[in-house]
Amino acid sequence: MQAGSRLFGQKGLKPNPMLPEEIQKKIESTLVGSQAQVKDLTGTADHYQVIVISPQFEGKSMIDQHRLVKGVFEKDIASGEVHALSLKTFTPAQWALKRG
Repeated sequence: MQAGSRLFGQKGLKPNPMLPEEIQKKIESTLVGSQAQVKDLTGTADHYQVIVISPQFEGKSMIDQHRLVKGVFEKDIASGEVHALSLKTFTPAQWALKRG
């Protein structure tokens, strides 16, 4: 196996889970102007809570906001590299109100 490979497993190759920093970077680089906070909910690197603040959410329903974020990970979810994302999405104005 090559150095830096993201594959492992005993009975076959399974994708290595994506790290919180990688999830954050992928969101912020794909949804330009966004900020993301990622928390591992279980300590097993497979269930994450993700908070995304983005001006791209303006005028979109919550479902459309979530679709936009999950679309960033379509291939990663299909491969198993990302298993579960619990999303909380906010426009900058909504986030400012929430933060007080």
